[in-house]
Amino acid sequence: MEIETERNPTREANKSGFLDGFEGLDQGVRSKTSSRMFYEAQVSVIQKQLGNLEKIRTDLGLSQRKICQLLMVDPSAWTRWNRDGEEAPPHIWRALQWYMTLQEKIPGLTPQYFIGKDPQILHEKALLKINEEIGHREALEVEIRALKVNFEAETHRLTKNLRFYRVFSYLLGVSVLVLGIILFSQLLRTV
Repeated sequence: MEIETERNPTREANKSGFLDGFEGLDQGVRSKTSSRMFYEAQVSVIQKQLGNLEKIRTDLGLSQRKICQLLMVDPSAWTRWNRDGEEAPPHIWRALQWYMTLQEKIPGLTPQYFIGKDPQILHEKALLKINEEIGHREALEVEIRALKVNFEAETHRLTKNLRFYRVFSYLLGVSVLVLGIILFSQLLRTV
């Protein structure tokens, strides 16, 4: 038996559908593992949620240079990923998803927090702002509690006054009735 070396086995095998589970046939055969297919599925879900890379960049309000700094990638990679037929790696999509989620949860979080030259100072400023907001909320809670106590005291005072006026009006009504009966009986005696 002699082995044929002139025929291209990749092209022949691909015609029969044998290498359908492989990608990059022109660059050498690379199998698609279950993990890789899982990551690609996750990327497609993230793409449906967030849109394409340029849409995400514009939604964040970042320049191409700033988004590359945020993702810690070379700007040429960003340009390459935005060409037709090219795709960003799954970890880039996941990082963008996390960043978008962080912006939803912490609206004051800016890209400078991640890109800035001294993240410690930015971190301290962010913590200070959060602590101020917590202090403001606690002050509002104390004020609300004080208003609630005042409201309950006023309600108690008004309830007590209402009881007093009820009893007073009852006694006054009875007194007027008795006085009316007495006057009426006096009037009948004189007639």
